[in-house]
Amino acid sequence: MIFKKTWLSVSDNTNVRWVQTFHLYKGFFRKSTKPGFFIKSSARVVEPPRLEYKGFKFKFNKKGDICRGLFIRSSYPSFKNDGSVFYFFKNHTVLIKKRQDVKSKYLYGPVSTNLKRKKFLTLFKSIL
Repeated sequence: MIFKKTWLSVSDNTNVRWVQTFHLYKGFFRKSTKPGFFIKSSARVVEPPRLEYKGFKFKFNKKGDICRGLFIRSSYPSFKNDGSVFYFFKNHTVLIKKRQDVKSKYLYGPVSTNLKRKKFLTLFKSIL
């Protein structure tokens, strides 16, 4: 569960490392959101591009760029039907394009079954 102005770690191989949320989709007056929902955020900590990418036409994000993302992991406890409780140590997001395609090629770490989007669940290696 996150709110506006929450800092999220990005768990893919784009050059953005941390983003700050400023808009939660699914309702204008929405106060908080759960994993599996889309967010709009601003890039706050960005790595400089590497030299091997110099010849390619790959668009890099700069600090302050607006990024759309999918909130995937929450440090707020989640409950399963069998009574078990699990949570992650940090809040994580994955950057996406406008057409709900993942912006990068690699996605890091596990994801919970609470994501409820088959398109994104198949991209991760491990599902909790």
